Amino acid sequence: MITIDLHCDLLAFLNEKGTDVFYSKEQGQITRDLWNSGGPDLLVTAIYVSKKYLPQQKEAQALKMAGIFWQLASKGDFTPVLKKEDLYRSGKKALLGIEGGEPLENVEDLYAFYRLGVRMISLCWNFQNHLATGCYETYLGGLTLKGKELLKKANELGILLDVSHLSEGAFWEIASSTNMPLIASHSNCYRLKPHPRNLKDDALKKIAESKGVVGVNFFPEFLQSPDLKAVIEQIKYLADAIGVEHVAIGSDYLGIDKVPDGLENIGKWMNLANELEREGFTKSEKEAILGGNFARVLRQVL
Repeated sequence: MITIDLHCDLLAFLNEKGTDVFYSKEQGQITRDLWNSGGPDLLVTAIYVSKKYLPQQKEAQALKMAGIFWQLASKGDFTPVLKKEDLYRSGKKALLGIEGGEPLENVEDLYAFYRLGVRMISLCWNFQNHLATGCYETYLGGLTLKGKELLKKANELGILLDVSHLSEGAFWEIASSTNMPLIASHSNCYRLKPHPRNLKDDALKKIAESKGVVGVNFFPEFLQSPDLKAVIEQIKYLADAIGVEHVAIGSDYLGIDKVPDGLENIGKWMNLANELEREGFTKSEKEAILGGNFARVLRQVL
């Protein structure tokens, strides 16, 4: 069994606070001790360049976060996942992604970040940029010519496409332009909680058709209530709507300022396992949700 969290903002957090806080004994959403005490085997850590660094510092900040990733890896805090064989290495593991395509101006940038370890990207974060339209815009939008070019190259390189944060127009344009499994790394179900960041049933079903996965987000604003029970309800809805084999977890720790009761930090991440058992999920279903489903995708693509 491998457990995986499809999205956290550890790198952006350490970029602002300094890497020492990762080793702090104080409580936070993610520290090394908390991760080791009860967190998943693998964390997808996102490079996210906040608005204050745009546009002049977008490349420099993205490179710095990639550097933080490799700095932690060099200290033995985790094994970087670059190829499928890395999934089977002992100890904690991390996969590098990019959340929001601002640092990706051209195909050459995509090659460079691939060589730095990036294996999953989202083209935008909530709003329109030079690649795609985000979910907070008031129009459906889609992909720009540059976004289409990068999408094609990502497919060739074997970089997963993360559809969280996209507008409906951008989502459907990507869905019709790739043969890769679609990944919604940290998105919930619109039917349970109508919110622009949550996905409607037709999009959820398209992700399942692509043999991708949806990672349930812990942010209370995307849930029906601010507690573990609401996270489980999202999982149950997804399992019924698109099949348990397409359900995963994407906590969004350190990208959210509020957390659900029962999942206050990564050390409590495995509380999900106990609750899934209480809800009647079988051992194999539980293992699939907590990591096996995304591991299947990684074995296919990496």
